[in-house]
Amino acid sequence: MTDILNDEAEILNGVEELLLVTDETTEAESTEDIQQMPGAVTIGEKTEAENTVLLQIKTAVTNKKQWSRRLVIVTGDKGGVGKSTFARGLAQTYLDMKKEFLAFDADISNSHLSRFYGDKCLVRELDFFTEGNVDIFLDDLKELIEDSLDTEGAVIPGKSLFLLELPPQSMRILKDVVQQMKFLSTVDELYDMRVTIVVVISRVMDSVKQLITLYDFCQDQVDYVVVKNLFFGSPENFVRYKESSDITAMKDILIESNIPFLEITMPDLIEHAYDYLDKNSLTFNQGIEQKEKPSVKGRVSTWISKFKEQVWLAKSILGLENVPRL
Repeated sequence: MTDILNDEAEILNGVEELLLVTDETTEAESTEDIQQMPGAVTIGEKTEAENTVLLQIKTAVTNKKQWSRRLVIVTGDKGGVGKSTFARGLAQTYLDMKKEFLAFDADISNSHLSRFYGDKCLVRELDFFTEGNVDIFLDDLKELIEDSLDTEGAVIPGKSLFLLELPPQSMRILKDVVQQMKFLSTVDELYDMRVTIVVVISRVMDSVKQLITLYDFCQDQVDYVVVKNLFFGSPENFVRYKESSDITAMKDILIESNIPFLEITMPDLIEHAYDYLDKNSLTFNQGIEQKEKPSVKGRVSTWISKFKEQVWLAKSILGLENVPRL
């Protein structure tokens, strides 16, 4: 990896805010280098320790090409890793930031997006395991991105942001979709759409293996966001991921190829609050607005705030690049 890629880019907004910068400046060996480089992405983890914000800065270089559309796929493959919670949090973030999107819930045996957000935004169910359904999904995307007319002849802009939550144990089918149907290259070339793969991980070796398998067939055709679910422990406890030589090599290759590989965390929501939302099928926003359980209101409010801080670090590849921060 070049010396430039090893430089750190640190951007401060206000007192304790990290911003993700895509087309501005990054530290380099000279002013000339800065002008010639693509934008830099700075990501960090923000933790509280004696009222001090500790930054862990990593630098990656974004793609030179700018796509007009984005498909965000949330996976974890192993059940119970937290992918549904992340998908719900991302849907809530899109809603709060007034970002129009269309969600697809492929985890139909445990359809959290449909159950929690089906009446708050557009959510379609997708049976990922039935042969031919993904083909229909690809064809439907073509219609969804195109402008249409309403009954009065006014133009309705096509969709540009899509959220897809995959079911557990779907890696084999996803691999087939990528390799046999050429899904990634097709949406890139025909739809001007870039795919972001969000991989929610735990501390176990299976999470590491699944990420490596995913990379084997996706390579540089997607952008990557790895989410450490803090339900399983603090960031430094993800030792198997951190010490994996395969993961390190993969990151180096992607960064050298100008492909974003970003690491963020998902905060842990205390069981009492999580169960209350689940029992009543409440969105995170409804959990904040309800008055029956004051403790839940406070816990959820803090959780979604921390969640958005982390999502903001990867905003350029999660469809939020042109959205002002709340």
